[in-house]
Amino acid sequence: MSESFDPLSAVPNNSLLGMSFTPDSATDEPQAEASEVPIPEDIPQIIRVTWELDSQIPPFENRLEGMVFTLHRLAQLPEITQANLESEELDALRQIIDENPDALVALPFTLPDDGDDFLQQLPRLVWSENIEGVAVVYETDAMLTAAEMQAAPHEAEERQHYLETIKQDREKSRFVVAATREESWSVVHPKFESDPEHIEQGPALVLDLLQLITNGRDDNTDDAGDTSAAGGDDT
Repeated sequence: MSESFDPLSAVPNNSLLGMSFTPDSATDEPQAEASEVPIPEDIPQIIRVTWELDSQIPPFENRLEGMVFTLHRLAQLPEITQANLESEELDALRQIIDENPDALVALPFTLPDDGDDFLQQLPRLVWSENIEGVAVVYETDAMLTAAEMQAAPHEAEERQHYLETIKQDREKSRFVVAATREESWSVVHPKFESDPEHIEQGPALVLDLLQLITNGRDDNTDDAGDTSAAGGDDT
């Protein structure tokens, strides 16, 4: 085996693994301003995996587009990837896992191409026992503020015209939402095109998306209309 082998390179589906968001030990720790949140020494895994997804997924080309991911503990990877790894590579992967077996990693999950809108498919995700959670990265130029929705006319035709008018020339926003069975985290770029560095974040900042991806969290049924999130993308 080559000395330069990366044991995570054989994980299928270009999964997001091993990305680090901890401060560089060679630099001084950031001095938090009054308006900033200090970076904890131990960043919770749900926050870390949300940041990793936001950092590693490039901007989408379309105005309305998204990706879904299943979340797994690092210790689960040998079972998921053993068919794609040589024995030496699997041993190298286990050494990495030993350092942080409870770290959360994200594997891309492909929704069925049945013509449904991306957001309409999210509530159909059924959480299998093989996953720790679900995450979504979504970009749209059609998101409205609560004040804008409240100001919308009630009459259907007037309401549609109002919504189309205020959406004209609106730039994209990016939403990254991740949830396990116990916790959640959201990162939002309100002005993703003109000010991509500005973010807002919190445990339930994008409640609509959070509800969509957790709709099947406690549903173990095998409905024909459901999409079982069993871990990774097998296409």
